[in-house]
Amino acid sequence: MFADICDSTRLYDKAGDAAALAAIRQCLALMKTRAALAQGRVVKTIGDEIMVLFPAADHAMQAAFDMQEGVAGLAPIAGIALSIHIGFHHGPILSDEGGDVFGDTVNLAARLVKLASRGQIITSKHAVEQLSAPLRQMTRALYPIQVRGKHQLVELYEGIWQQNTELTLVAPMDVAVRRSLFLSLRYRDTLFEMDATSAPLTIGRDGTMSIVILDRQVSRFQATVEPRGGRFVLIDRSSNGTHVRIDGEDSLMLRRDEITLRGHGWITFSPPGDAGQEAIEFFVEED
Repeated sequence: MFADICDSTRLYDKAGDAAALAAIRQCLALMKTRAALAQGRVVKTIGDEIMVLFPAADHAMQAAFDMQEGVAGLAPIAGIALSIHIGFHHGPILSDEGGDVFGDTVNLAARLVKLASRGQIITSKHAVEQLSAPLRQMTRALYPIQVRGKHQLVELYEGIWQQNTELTLVAPMDVAVRRSLFLSLRYRDTLFEMDATSAPLTIGRDGTMSIVILDRQVSRFQATVEPRGGRFVLIDRSSNGTHVRIDGEDSLMLRRDEITLRGHGWITFSPPGDAGQEAIEFFVEED
């Protein structure tokens, strides 16, 4: 499991270093305590995130519920409510002499926490299948994703810890896959095409990216475009932000945020109107 505190940068900005650091330490301590109560072993702390190993999926899900409920009960700091997002997967692991763990199971869990929104618990169908019946009933199916290096789609599930919260309806897959199945991205003279089964496409200055943009304003790892349940989602991972302009809508700048690409538009890396700026044109087409 990976459990990460949301919006810590904003908390430091609004509350100041001392108050924000105290709040984050309190939140991390609560998360570690709830993990230990569910027989979890904290492998390490990575900034504002903890990595925990559990003996079984039931323990992980119960700990996730307890962490979310505990953090939701903490007092706001400078008017900002603390929140976390959690991702976990079930499977075999490898470990080293220092107690660190790695392997496909760990990599997928790390990917799932990035997909989870504020206050959300994301896990895999495989993990849900390991749960006892009462906990399995506290989950719902979301959508499949393509994970790099895996031939089959990974089906995502959400752990429902707030029973009185109105949930967003998730379209059945036979409906979702009929729309927005094809995405074309054109950068200079090169065309990139994606469908619902494509691996995520990466954008950045580093030579390992799918689309390499040699512009000093662009981060080495600027953004990702991934298929998600019949949609195509652009996720900013940069220092300076990613600008998106969809025809007929106002321009939007993403900062560590995401947007569903629609219709036709442009992805740029500096404010609209800058002369000579690099741009990726995109088209989303329905089947």
